[in-house]
Amino acid sequence: MPKFKDGDRVQVKVREVQGKEALEGRYAPHLGGTRGTILKVYSSEEIAVDLDIDSLPESVRQRHAEQQGAMHEKWLNSLSEEARNRLTDEEKTFRLRYVVLLSEADLEPLKEPTRKAAATPGTPSKSAKPSPQASETAAKPAPRTSEKPAKAAAPEPQASSTKSRAKGAKQAESIPTPPRPTPEQLDQLEEQYLKSRRKR
Repeated sequence: MPKFKDGDRVQVKVREVQGKEALEGRYAPHLGGTRGTILKVYSSEEIAVDLDIDSLPESVRQRHAEQQGAMHEKWLNSLSEEARNRLTDEEKTFRLRYVVLLSEADLEPLKEPTRKAAATPGTPSKSAKPSPQASETAAKPAPRTSEKPAKAAAPEPQASSTKSRAKGAKQAESIPTPPRPTPEQLDQLEEQYLKSRRKR
């Protein structure tokens, strides 16, 4: 039975290059420690992994951003003025993925923090026993510092007391996050979208 399946989160193992691996494109030292999502498992020796851009080394990330910008510009220039004007803001965005083929032996399951802890960065973990004063200050929402903006949500009204803020944080924890779509579902959604675009 395969160790990984499509959609699994993985991390690339850090190790030395052996033999002709770098020349054959089977492993590169700069990939060690990067994280990503498995797109497709072809065999135990060929697993397509979509790497997270923020986990790449700085120099690779910069080069990737330059290539993405150049390809985006080329794509926009290939469209007619009328087609460009019809594009929505969502359609104008351009994300170039960083996909590599790796062996199963070079991957390990990624142990990410639970969503509950990630959703509320200001709250202490369950294992820590906070004092009453610490729990009052921890209930205040911390400013978001992630690179990717969260999807547009209804703005929350400013709470006037600490108790109402803590109540809002508890409600946010209880809302389950929707499951991520599988690659097959994404392909179907893309097909439906393209069909709807052709009908216009």
